[in-house]
Amino acid sequence: MNTKSDLSPLKQIPIIEVAKRLGIQVRGTKAMCFMGHDKASPSLSFLKSRNTWRCFGACGKRGDGITLVMEKEGLDFKSALEWFARNFAVDVTRQYRGQSRRSRPLSPKKAVVVQTATRDQQEFSADPELYEWLVSKCASVSSPTGVNYLDTHAISQECATRFNIRELRDPARAFRKLVEKWGGSRVYRSGVAWGTDGRPERLVWKSPALLFPFYEQGVATYIQARMFEGVPKFLNPRGVAKPMFNVDRLQKLKPGQLVHLCEGVPDTIALESHGLAAVGILGATSFRADWVERFLKFKVVVLGDGDAAGAKFAKDISAFFLERGKAVQCKPLPKGQDVADVLAQARRSK
Repeated sequence: MNTKSDLSPLKQIPIIEVAKRLGIQVRGTKAMCFMGHDKASPSLSFLKSRNTWRCFGACGKRGDGITLVMEKEGLDFKSALEWFARNFAVDVTRQYRGQSRRSRPLSPKKAVVVQTATRDQQEFSADPELYEWLVSKCASVSSPTGVNYLDTHAISQECATRFNIRELRDPARAFRKLVEKWGGSRVYRSGVAWGTDGRPERLVWKSPALLFPFYEQGVATYIQARMFEGVPKFLNPRGVAKPMFNVDRLQKLKPGQLVHLCEGVPDTIALESHGLAAVGILGATSFRADWVERFLKFKVVVLGDGDAAGAKFAKDISAFFLERGKAVQCKPLPKGQDVADVLAQARRSK
């Protein structure tokens, strides 16, 4: 059974409301582009009459609310629909081959019937085997830039080794080796390359960087890079849903023990360097309602950065837990600081 897509209920959601839910700070109809290339003035513009957005800066990206979610969060089409289900209480039903499957949003109000995602919409997916191979071919952190980053972010060498942080020193060479080993199509579909399917052009990480691999049950499920040059500083695989970082830590905790939810990877590792259990979340919009189940038996402290975005992160994460009747503690940080800043400052004052 083929059912024509009807996305009108999603497209009727005001584009600025979608942007704000994504954590984009909108002033009037303008905002700094989420790609991070803006320096002094905002290049991201929202057209209310058409309910669309466009960046007039370096990236030139544009689209509707769905594409904004896909671009900002690095999601594929299916995951973007699920994001709307979680954030705007829209029930998403997919019909195919005469059957239907329904997602489970927090409080369904409307139904949107869509087809199974097309090949283009499903072109990116996690590739643990390829990720693990790439990480294994990169060197441990030893360059002055890399060592300084660990030191200024309160990350011990022991933790850098334990979390398998690596240095991507020559992105062009790494790209060539990846294509030789896995083929262009697979490299592209893993989300680590720009270009087109079958003809990738280069890695998404174009400058030397630190690689932070994500593991679940010992399998590399994701890689985040902290760039040494240019903006944005942090770059993720394209179109691959963001998992939690250090999620296996929960298996080592006993009921009632304390776990911290951090806004990002370096803060998580910094806390672990100080003997504190921590799990990293790549933004509140990447948090999934079903993840709450994993934390119900623990004491949870949410640590957002000391800015407006960090406060929203803590508020939004708390809301997920309140839906399940669990209260969490939110600890505000000093203005303009994150967890790593606080820990590094405390170490210097000793």
